Amino acid sequence: MAPKKIIKKLPTGITVHVNDQRVRVDLPSSSSSSSPARYESISSAILNGGCHTFPSSSPTTTTVPSTTTTTQQQHHVINYKVPATYDGVTPKPHGLLADFCHDETVDPNNTVGLLTAASMETFSTSSRNGRGVHVDVIVTAGLSNSRSSGADADYFTIVCEDDDNDGDDDRKMTPGTINTIVVVDTPLSPEARVEAYAIAIEAKCAACVDHGVSCAKDPTKFAMGTGTDCCALLSPCRGFFIEKDDDDDVGTTREKKAIVEYAGKHTLFAEMMGQAVYEATSKAIMINIRHLHANYALYSIRRCWRSFTATMVGATRPCIPPKPMDPVPNAPPSVILMGASCVLTMYVAPLPERTRTLLAAVVWDRYLGEVPIGVHPVCIAGRAIGKCVSLTPDRVYKDPVLGFVCGLVFMISMLCTFVCGGWIFVQCTDALATSGPTLFDRVCYSDGYCNTTLVNASFDLVAWILQLLLFKSAFSLQLLCTIALQMARFLERDQLPEARAQLMWLCSRDPSDLTSSDLAGATLESLSENLSDGFVAPLFWYVVLGPVGALGYRIANTLDSRVGYRGRYEWFGKPSARFDDLINIAPARITALLLAAAAAFARGRDDATRGLRTAWEDRRRCESPNAGWPMACFAGILGVRLRKEGAYCLGSRGVDPGPG
Repeated sequence: MAPKKIIKKLPTGITVHVNDQRVRVDLPSSSSSSSPARYESISSAILNGGCHTFPSSSPTTTTVPSTTTTTQQQHHVINYKVPATYDGVTPKPHGLLADFCHDETVDPNNTVGLLTAASMETFSTSSRNGRGVHVDVIVTAGLSNSRSSGADADYFTIVCEDDDNDGDDDRKMTPGTINTIVVVDTPLSPEARVEAYAIAIEAKCAACVDHGVSCAKDPTKFAMGTGTDCCALLSPCRGFFIEKDDDDDVGTTREKKAIVEYAGKHTLFAEMMGQAVYEATSKAIMINIRHLHANYALYSIRRCWRSFTATMVGATRPCIPPKPMDPVPNAPPSVILMGASCVLTMYVAPLPERTRTLLAAVVWDRYLGEVPIGVHPVCIAGRAIGKCVSLTPDRVYKDPVLGFVCGLVFMISMLCTFVCGGWIFVQCTDALATSGPTLFDRVCYSDGYCNTTLVNASFDLVAWILQLLLFKSAFSLQLLCTIALQMARFLERDQLPEARAQLMWLCSRDPSDLTSSDLAGATLESLSENLSDGFVAPLFWYVVLGPVGALGYRIANTLDSRVGYRGRYEWFGKPSARFDDLINIAPARITALLLAAAAAFARGRDDATRGLRTAWEDRRRCESPNAGWPMACFAGILGVRLRKEGAYCLGSRGVDPGPG
């Protein structure tokens, strides 16, 4: 955009100076040297922000040979443009604005200072008047840092000490700001000032929504502004109002007892305020859109595409509740519709049957979530295992030989029961696809009409979906990733009690005394190990043995997680543990290779090489012959040290993990 220089006088009597570096608003001075002008402001500005009353300025005396003149100091609002590379830290924003005020030869004590990275070409104004009250609005708008209310944070420090290090990377900000300056020529009561400020913010949000500004964090949501927006509302102090001189078109303040007492949304003043802010913000946003996208049509197409891709790929599934066993929230309708569409696309795709089912199951996991707990085969198996274990006499657990024999029989019995059940289920669904239309035809033909093609397709689809759900119940990647991301959110916000409760979803380690670093490490360990056990291995055994093979693997893995560890069930659970080790030999090593391949694509060859080297060096440090492969590879890729006191330390050359 080309720089522009503007000097504009607005109905409230203010004078606006614009160039490529700043917008400067000069407020009218007093017409009386004995009664200097005073203004009140409420703003989120960096310089003189908050609720601020400009000091009663003493006249400035200028001495020239043979003459002495006395002038009133003016009050100003400055919207200063910083480079897009400015990080909000160096130099300090307050000092940056104060220095610029001196360059502009204005008093920082009498100036409200705002910062923006938006081009001054987006400068827009709007005015309203009624019943002798004038409202002027000045807006500049940048949209690269757009945010919806409640969007995920980028900056996690809340309480800062006076001696905090301003160079902390957490404090770096992203450019893009909608700055709003509102000037009213009549004094406002304290309550009217607060209400008017709220109306200005609401009008800005309405303009963003109506122009389809999407959140940079989640393009499926409308933005309410940007992360660094600022609004400043100024009006004369009680006892003054701004009066415009007709002869020179320059505003001055004169004493008057008039005041705006109320500013509720039902008042004329609120109408004027809301319309002016909405209009100025809309014009600034449209200038920005035309600059970035050439026209509104292209902008709308790109916005819809961003929303579509965010629904397809982004983290649009809601996070699970922080407390284990609380109900999992349903996915938004847009995600459910996207998932259903993708599953149906897989159904009609010209691919081999097993490939179609595998891809559709992964899509179902990503968008449509889990099979209901009441009919989930793995959950049913878990309850059955728990019930049998609770009914087993204690002497079985105390005698090594008896425990081993009973554990072996128990493992074989559970595997046979659920594998046979899965096989019978598959046979029934196949029979439904082949015999169902025949049975339906007899009923349908008795009524005189039946669409055979539609009936056959419907039964075939139902049978395919039932087999798909049987396979889907054997793995869960989306839930695993969501739990890990939720843990990251808790740790970033230093919510350790919630993070400790969340760890119960991932592993059986006692979290009561774990620090933030310990919780992060336990999460990474569980994420990498469960990536093998809960995703890669079921898919591997599906490719080898079909949906029944995937279900059989998951039952064996559930047996190991329930009884396959040292202590009370050591001998009873040993057959299950050893069988689980056997069936995970290939999947664990495949998982390490897949992690390295993903690292090479996303992070670079060096991280991938380090991950494989760490996996090879540390693979035997875990008691399990398989868990060390994905865990050590993950530790090497991230450059962190994963350890469990008294058990293992993987990636010893790395650093302790943290919330980041």
